[in-house]
Amino acid sequence: ILTIPEGWNIRDIDYYLKTRGFAQDNEFLQASNGDYSAEFSFLKDNPKNLNLEGFLFPDTYHLRAGDDSETLVRKMLDNFDKKLAPELKLEIDNQGKTVFEIINMASLLEEEVLSAADKRIVAGILWKRIELNMFLNVDASLVYGLGRKISGSDTKTDFPYNTYKYKGLPPGPISNPGLDSILAAIYPEKSPYLYYLSTSDGKTIFGKTLEEHNRAVVKYLK
Repeated sequence: ILTIPEGWNIRDIDYYLKTRGFAQDNEFLQASNGDYSAEFSFLKDNPKNLNLEGFLFPDTYHLRAGDDSETLVRKMLDNFDKKLAPELKLEIDNQGKTVFEIINMASLLEEEVLSAADKRIVAGILWKRIELNMFLNVDASLVYGLGRKISGSDTKTDFPYNTYKYKGLPPGPISNPGLDSILAAIYPEKSPYLYYLSTSDGKTIFGKTLEEHNRAVVKYLK
């Protein structure tokens, strides 16, 4: 039995499988680099240069003797396919978005926000920022791109996952989101807010203006 928590990325899963003695180092990473789009149609819009980050559904998996990393990848993709019910796929289509874009957004929500209700509001904020041609300014994307904790100067560094420097969604998902985050990305909540921050105890503080947001930064993060 293997339990994969929501929000883990492929590197996290690979390390966990190695420590559990299920796989060799990098074995799961290699299995996640394979092309499974012929078996799973929801992968059809994924850029070919990316691995399966975002689509390996977090859950508990029962494996038999002889099962390998590729078996686990297929089980996770199959689970994702079941969770993304036909009505959800239809809704994504009706919005003119792709499954890839939704999972990309959901992966940001998974890393940035704790509660399901707040995820929906933050989804509304981030989609709105994209519409307004603003930067997303999502710290979690930088952490993923650099593979370490970040400091203020990292926001000025030039790399693809820097959402302070490049507009729109990052090149690909940054984690494997749970259903709450996926639903929030599909059904965002409209609000008057354009800014948010997460406090150290997991609360989300919203702001309508940059001035309001900056005051919240001083109050909660300094």
